[in-house]
Amino acid sequence: KFDIFFTMTSTLPLPPMMLVFLAVIIATLVLSSCDAFSTSGRRVSSVTNGGGRFRSEGVIRMVDDGDAGIKVPLDDTLLPPPTITTTIDDDGEDSQTTPPNTVFTATPVTITPTSKFIAATLTTATSKRNQTKVNSATLRFNNRLNQLAKNWDDSTAPKVETLLLDALDKYQLHLKEDEQEGTSSPSSEYTKKNNNMIIPNTISFTNAITAWARCTRKDSAKHAQALLDQMLHLYSSPKHNIDGKWDHVKPNKISYNSVITAWARSNERGSARKAEELLRNMYDFYNNDSGLDINCKPDARSFNAVINAVARSRDKNCADRAKFLLDEMGRLYNEGDDDLLPDALTFGAIINAYANSLEAGASDKAAQLLMHMESLYSMGFEEAKPTTFVYNACLNAFAKDPLICVKNEIQEAGGGNGNSTQSLNRAEKAEQLLDSMEKRYNEEKDWRIKPDIISYSTVINAHANSGTVNSGVNADGILRRMLHRYLMGDTKCRPNAIVFTAAIKAHSTSIDATSLSLDDSEEEEDEASKLLRQEQLKASAKRCEDLLQELCLLYQLPGNDRSLKPTSVTFELVTGALTLAEDWEGVKRITALREEGMTQRD
Repeated sequence: KFDIFFTMTSTLPLPPMMLVFLAVIIATLVLSSCDAFSTSGRRVSSVTNGGGRFRSEGVIRMVDDGDAGIKVPLDDTLLPPPTITTTIDDDGEDSQTTPPNTVFTATPVTITPTSKFIAATLTTATSKRNQTKVNSATLRFNNRLNQLAKNWDDSTAPKVETLLLDALDKYQLHLKEDEQEGTSSPSSEYTKKNNNMIIPNTISFTNAITAWARCTRKDSAKHAQALLDQMLHLYSSPKHNIDGKWDHVKPNKISYNSVITAWARSNERGSARKAEELLRNMYDFYNNDSGLDINCKPDARSFNAVINAVARSRDKNCADRAKFLLDEMGRLYNEGDDDLLPDALTFGAIINAYANSLEAGASDKAAQLLMHMESLYSMGFEEAKPTTFVYNACLNAFAKDPLICVKNEIQEAGGGNGNSTQSLNRAEKAEQLLDSMEKRYNEEKDWRIKPDIISYSTVINAHANSGTVNSGVNADGILRRMLHRYLMGDTKCRPNAIVFTAAIKAHSTSIDATSLSLDDSEEEEDEASKLLRQEQLKASAKRCEDLLQELCLLYQLPGNDRSLKPTSVTFELVTGALTLAEDWEGVKRITALREEGMTQRD
């Protein structure tokens, strides 16, 4: 263009103003063509950037397949589905061959990393073909259901389900009338003709399922499951879904996850088994019926909900079953499904399950999981960083282990040849873990790992359960550390009656151990040793009384903090300790204090 311009100016006798006008026009044409070239280049890079993975560059779009106008951020990376074989037909078209029938059993779907770009392209194209435009009446209907589903009560869910089923009956009636008139059409065409007709879709059903998941009724999970079954029946039944009439009620991962959550919150017997079964059904639907739609693939939330349901079920071997699911997540992640990464709450739920199992040696399994989390975090997985909840669950596992008094020899660094060993019981291991929590928090200043009142009270309870002669002394040391942190301004370490009662219990078990040693050594020990042990017994009993008096004094301070209110268990522990020490005056003092109405004070 510039060559033409210079040729014209050199051969034609044009006025100066005309030359300037031509120069501006040609410059505009050049700049517009360059801009078009750079824009097309950006479009290409936004699709194929990053090793063949889709990247959204933070785009926010409106999802119009029943999403009720809710703005949803696109995922930065689309995950690969299970193995997909792509071939070229004679007509030059891509044809997709699905993998063999696999289900989530002992070995869930095997994901073979192939061309992630091709796999994501095929599933995204399939998903877009299944989308249908949602009319304004359906959008308003879905928004209404969504608002109602946010309530946590026992009356909203039945109302939401009634609204949904009424709209569904009206839509089915119109479809039947159209069939009789011979004007039956797919749902997309039906939507265009009936803009004021409510057409229940996936979002409608999912809102109703979510309402049941938040409902406080005992049969909530059954109602949520029934709605999901109805969705599957309408979508998968050849009798109903002719020409794709019911593609708009296809269940997605949110639908399944909401039902799994309903079973996880249910207190019905066997609810955890139902959640496990639903996860397997979800894999079966994804592989066989969904057309490998990425929106139907189980994700980390699916696994986490099932693991939490199993871990909290208190069923036999529930901790081992939850651990198995966690291992399956890790296996699938290693095979290419990088969405299946457990978080700290998942690990904490399994560790807590081991603590509540009351099995001998369960604390060792809990400690191994904690070490696994530390390893994952050191490798760069931020979501696997242990939190205060996880640490407290592991401390609880140590405190409740039936083998708490059994000492294990552990290797220690240092010493002459670096081969020295130390023998620790579970209570001492719990105290070591608390030490590491304090040290790590002091170094990182991360509030997510900050020790709290539960951390200290659990370690004190571990010393109480250990039943050694030094249980009371060790518990006092932990109590002083906690009170020091509180006095330094840490409100998370505010003392309460539970901590004081645990410390009193530790001294009480110390008295029991001392009394037992006195009975066993009546003939072997000399008189001086026996007197020393008796003095220790009386000192422990007096310490129990002092702790109770301190607790009562704190409770009587202005403000009347009910968390400091002594319980009947607290008084009984102190009375029993003084009785064993034969401190009858102390027993009278505690009886008088109790009769003053300390436990009944409002």
